Amino acid sequence: MTSTPKKIFIVDDEALIAFEMADTLSDLGFEVVGPSMHLDDALTVAKEADFDVACLDVNLGRGDTSEPIAKVLGERGIPYVYITAYEASEIKFAQNTDTVIRKPVSIRQLEQALRQAAA
Repeated sequence: MTSTPKKIFIVDDEALIAFEMADTLSDLGFEVVGPSMHLDDALTVAKEADFDVACLDVNLGRGDTSEPIAKVLGERGIPYVYITAYEASEIKFAQNTDTVIRKPVSIRQLEQALRQAAA
């Protein structure tokens, strides 16, 4: 049986995508933490906030990536899913076990990935 995440942390540097994802997940009954659109803010949330699973965009602009966020989440034992335009093989820091979903992503695909990551 898969676990049902309640609180989802969203990291995406594109405001429209981040807030659309937040609204959609909220409509599905999830509590959204964030979204964070910059690395510094996302790192603070990743270190301190209470949430079940995270959605991480790979490229956060200005040469920043979500790699440091993923490391913090890994240390805390919090699962995450990469939501990106990149192929999994193009993400140098992604682990073989990481879930990578290509944009554009359907809400059904996102919800299923979050539930699997939290299982």
